[in-house]
Amino acid sequence: MAGFRSSALLTVLILTFRTLEGTSQTGSCRLVCDPFQGQSGTQELGANGLVIPLSSSGQGPAGPAGPPGKAGPPGLPGPKGDGCFRNGPVAFYAALKEDFGNEEILKFSLVKTNLGRGYNALTGTFTCKSAGLYYFSYHIVKNGLSLRADLVLNDQIVASAVAVDALHTDTASNSAVLELKAGDRVFVRLNNSDRTFKDTQNLFSTFSGHLLYVL
Repeated sequence: MAGFRSSALLTVLILTFRTLEGTSQTGSCRLVCDPFQGQSGTQELGANGLVIPLSSSGQGPAGPAGPPGKAGPPGLPGPKGDGCFRNGPVAFYAALKEDFGNEEILKFSLVKTNLGRGYNALTGTFTCKSAGLYYFSYHIVKNGLSLRADLVLNDQIVASAVAVDALHTDTASNSAVLELKAGDRVFVRLNNSDRTFKDTQNLFSTFSGHLLYVL
């Protein structure tokens, strides 16, 4: 009789296990059969029955994303960059005091600013030391019938200005933004012109330039 009951119980357990295998279960559990205390008086789990593990048939859909966490502490400061001017700022400003004519290079001898020491008052020439983008401007007052002044990069004219007035003083002015490489020379040169206006007291005729940013 006891053997018949054990066989019947095993059959029920097998059917139960197969039924549970066909259902969706999240996580896992263990089915314990006949978990009664033995004669020793202690809980002997599975000593008089079967322990059947149940495996999960798959994960359910993902839940909604949680709220963002708190911001972490700031990181360490990065290394110092080169900055806009790796070799320092470059700028010059000079005024014309003597008079020039015909096709001479104008030598602006009264130097007010010369950061970077790129302008040479003896030659009237700015020589580029740091490759970059530069801005140049010039204003030349004539003393005569007509005057044409060219802004020259090396041997190439990049800007021109004229002043034509027989009765009054007039000014030839222009400006340019130039991409220069180290060693390039920029200067102002007359082009078949009358004399410039000689001025030892004022700053009527000027030449200036500065580095916008390095390339």
